[in-house]
Amino acid sequence: MATASTKNPALTYFQSLAHEVADLEALQARVSQSLPLNALFRPTEAGTFFHRSGVTSVGALPITCSIHSPLEVAFDDSRFATLVLPCSGQAHIRLEGEVLELMSGPMAAYLPGCAFEASTGPFQEVMVSLDRRRLAETAAVIGTGQLSSRQLRQRFERAALIDGSAVPLQAELLRHLHLALQMADASLLRSVGGMAEEQIEDLILRLAAAMVCPDLVLGGAGAGSAGRGLSPSSRDRHFDELLEWIRAHLHAPLTPTELCRRSSYSRRNLYYLFQHRFGCAPMQWVKQQRLSAVHDDLRQAGGDESVAEIAARHGFRQMSSFSASFRERYGLTPSMLLRRSRSGLDDN
Repeated sequence: MATASTKNPALTYFQSLAHEVADLEALQARVSQSLPLNALFRPTEAGTFFHRSGVTSVGALPITCSIHSPLEVAFDDSRFATLVLPCSGQAHIRLEGEVLELMSGPMAAYLPGCAFEASTGPFQEVMVSLDRRRLAETAAVIGTGQLSSRQLRQRFERAALIDGSAVPLQAELLRHLHLALQMADASLLRSVGGMAEEQIEDLILRLAAAMVCPDLVLGGAGAGSAGRGLSPSSRDRHFDELLEWIRAHLHAPLTPTELCRRSSYSRRNLYYLFQHRFGCAPMQWVKQQRLSAVHDDLRQAGGDESVAEIAARHGFRQMSSFSASFRERYGLTPSMLLRRSRSGLDDN
């Protein structure tokens, strides 16, 4: 594990992944591996060069936390958008004739993938790479069908400074995004059965989309009851079709956003329908279905297939949390049930 030197503070996030470089050439090679770097240099008046960064991925989202001495940097066009969140210090970003000033606090710059230049003093920031198509799809889900993802896509083609000065909700969303980053940095949460990686990825996407399109959140805050405009029979049939689809895709990463996109329900309405029918949240029901499917397969298991292979087939990726959940529900461990099944002792 990397530790911060006494001269330079630790990273706000991903300190355990920290990698330090001591010269500009090494930094240029490192940055170029993941970003379309055009130029990189330090101002002539700067002192000793310093750069430390922690790089990770949450699902398909690359995230970097960096702290460094003053820098001048330029990036070419990219097919990905970038969300820049300042943690300390100050930076100026220049793109398309605009200058965005960043400083520590609840603030972010949304950069849509066009070329930009930045100059900083001593600075620490988080950079999240985002797929604009996925952002638009997520925004359409948040907006409960007000606009299609195609209609929303242009909203993610423009740069934006997000600080809550115009829409106070954005500042609150920024605070929640930092909480999501703390969860992404807390691997222990997943090992004890907390939020899975795909759920944290989904949460970060939702928060980023809502920050760029806060009107969709405000517009959906007063949404009515589930299935408004549908007859009860049509609503039930539509919900039953969603349940069938979930059962057929237990092996795949499932998130609330994916369920909303698939069903066209808002997240609020989806939660209401699952609570009304099953007395639990959507992802709790998905977990119950996965446990039931694993239980059935373990009772009928033959050959050399392992517990891990059977669990993975039904969407479980964290074996420790899976085993604990299985034992809590069925009163024995999955390996015990597998041994019983193979020895012919399980007659239930």
